Amino acid sequence: MQKLNYSSLNGQHIVDTRSQHSFQAGHIVGSLNLILANFKKYAINYFPTNEPMVFVTDDNSSEYLDNLRISAKELGFKELSGYILFEEIPNSELRQSDTISAKDFLDLEGDYTLLDVRNPSEITRIAPKNNLKSISFEDLPTSHQSLNNNKKIYTLCGSGNRGTAAASYLEKLGFQPIIIQGGMKAIQDEDKYKATGK
Repeated sequence: MQKLNYSSLNGQHIVDTRSQHSFQAGHIVGSLNLILANFKKYAINYFPTNEPMVFVTDDNSSEYLDNLRISAKELGFKELSGYILFEEIPNSELRQSDTISAKDFLDLEGDYTLLDVRNPSEITRIAPKNNLKSISFEDLPTSHQSLNNNKKIYTLCGSGNRGTAAASYLEKLGFQPIIIQGGMKAIQDEDKYKATGK
């Protein structure tokens, strides 16, 4: 896969394949955060297969790049422009994600939206009921219109990967999403701590 310079970006879809924490610390505005496993599972829901795509990665090993290329081809993506190495992107072009700890989220009051992007079939830990709206991550591109852009939206998944990915998509659409760090696992741990003190 061809290596590109940041300056060569020209309207391509940008897929940032780094970890949720790396993405949160700094990313190109308008990029969608999909780690390799999530790219294989969800990319087809988010991108037309006939439009150009660029990957952002911090791993330029031939094995990793081959995995990305093969996965994209298997999904039917025809226009792979190449990849950009994250460390070569100017800091001035990066934006940090807004995040909140599970503890601080559970202390929130007032009006907001808690967006649970887990698929109903996988839910074993029940999300907090207050202001809850459930839209599975794969359905977000076709269902985001039901969200209120005037409210703060806190994104939630199982451990934070899809919550970060959902926030990256909503940010691209002009929403102001906030990622709940650690997802439902962190909320459950915080609830347990509040109940037992340990």
